[in-house]
Amino acid sequence: MSQFQPIENPRLRVVEDLRIRNKDNMKRIAGEYFGSKFTYAETFQMFEDYKKAFIHLDGLDESAITISAPSTIASVNAFYGAIDANKIANMVGPGFLHAYTEKYTKGVNSRIAVIFDGFLSDDLVSKLHQAGVKNLIVTSVTDYMNPIVKLAGQTKGLIDNKDFLDEYVKSHKSLPQGMEIMRLKEFATLGKKIKEPFNFPYEEGKIAAHFLTGATTSQMPKCVRLYADGITKMACVYDHLWYDLNANDRNTIFIPIFYATGVIHGIHCGGLIYGMTLIYKPKYDRFAFGKDLLDSKATIALAAPSHVATLDESGLADGALSHVRSIYIGGEAIMPAQMEKFRLTAKRLGIKNILNSYGMTETGSGSGSSDVEFEDIRDVSVRPLPGMRYRITDPVTGDNLPDNQRGILEVSSPCVTAGYMEEEKNKELFTADGWVHTGDIAIRYSNGKYRVFGRATDCFVNGGKTYPMYDIEEQVLVHPGVAEAEVIKFKINGEEYPAIVVVLKSAWHDKAASVLRDISAIDVPGMEYLLGVRFIDKFKTNPITAKRDVLSLPEETTGYYLADKDSDAIFRVDIGAGKTIVSDKDVTIITM
Repeated sequence: MSQFQPIENPRLRVVEDLRIRNKDNMKRIAGEYFGSKFTYAETFQMFEDYKKAFIHLDGLDESAITISAPSTIASVNAFYGAIDANKIANMVGPGFLHAYTEKYTKGVNSRIAVIFDGFLSDDLVSKLHQAGVKNLIVTSVTDYMNPIVKLAGQTKGLIDNKDFLDEYVKSHKSLPQGMEIMRLKEFATLGKKIKEPFNFPYEEGKIAAHFLTGATTSQMPKCVRLYADGITKMACVYDHLWYDLNANDRNTIFIPIFYATGVIHGIHCGGLIYGMTLIYKPKYDRFAFGKDLLDSKATIALAAPSHVATLDESGLADGALSHVRSIYIGGEAIMPAQMEKFRLTAKRLGIKNILNSYGMTETGSGSGSSDVEFEDIRDVSVRPLPGMRYRITDPVTGDNLPDNQRGILEVSSPCVTAGYMEEEKNKELFTADGWVHTGDIAIRYSNGKYRVFGRATDCFVNGGKTYPMYDIEEQVLVHPGVAEAEVIKFKINGEEYPAIVVVLKSAWHDKAASVLRDISAIDVPGMEYLLGVRFIDKFKTNPITAKRDVLSLPEETTGYYLADKDSDAIFRVDIGAGKTIVSDKDVTIITM
């Protein structure tokens, strides 16, 4: 199989391309959401209604439409309706929108905002108004919900009976001057009234969307700009995949639509281009992942490693997920021992394939994936997808490295984005010859496959030497009692030190002292600086991405423990406060 296959530009607008691909699927169910089912014919009609409604409100200029809504039918319609109206879909999470309202509305020339009512407040409405937003479309979790399901939910108190707009008007008596607030249903009706067709020509290099991503990897969002023809090229990349994806698949969506991969991997390339049925899950609870797979009867799913890690103790019977053919894991690097545990769990539950996927928002689509067949259950290597090229470069000189040497992974992609809104950041993203500098440490093996270890920044510096934290994490995950682990760092007196946060499997909760001794004895460069290990029952979930909330871990500076290698003593460590000896009989303090 060739690693590089040229991807022809289809020269079609995104929705037009989707229509052609689904010309024989119009009666097929495109989406399922809280008891409601929508055919492809109905889905394309909704895209058209939203497109015309945006034009009705905002004219024919190429302004941005700010969208901050969960992965619901409403947000999918808003995304495709906006780009088909020749506007820019400005996808932004609620936290970023609250913190930087003007920058991500007025700053991108957005006069229309589509916001989930659960994110709205008096403060945000006021900020949007001050930033010049003229039309606020309010979405709700009940939009498109089957009326019977909605009534049952309201009766049981699972769904709020209050309407945001009604409550807002009651409390304020009037709406902000110069701003119109309407419900999603009223907005969609505007488009239905317009009979005139609006067909825009294909444009090379047209910006289709902004993705304000980075919720778990940075304090500030990266505003990645995506080309319209990049999206249609993505579909062409997936046309050449070695996966057995087809229109009979049921694809469960666990990723918020305003997080870039939710649109591109989950909705577009993972579903609509193949004519699949998309099952939308607006609540991003990774601990309900197994139940969601069971209830949805999904055949494929895209998920973060932290989702898959919950399957082992999800309470599902052996073979319960035999309908699931493939789970594609992405979002962060997977360690070999972690993959082994995932695949053993998959075998018990009946899941046929657990596949490692790799890709960045900046490369425009997934760029690499593991094969369905593998010889080693621990194999986490990937090969570039059709049309993609990889190379490994020296982090200092930028020179290409030979096989079996770690370096920076750089990617050449036919779907590559336009880069960041902040031009200064693009100097770090793109190489002089147009490749994407991923910032990820990787290696190319002699068989032509690659392994991604983690971010180049996932390291600590002590005594003038740099130590990768992912090497430590890899060995921690080897332990049979460890379900999840994260290596973090603290800076003390000018030097950096690693610490480890661990989630134990339930059967090991009363063996924490033993696990602590095993971890403390790991022989990996940098472990001599280990501050300690903290045991938790589960990692907090980031409300935007459903991934592990890595950024919050260093905020906890107490409750770390370290086993002495030369005795049976166990030390309790409060970061920055020195080490306090705790006797063996008190070690139950670290059990969960």
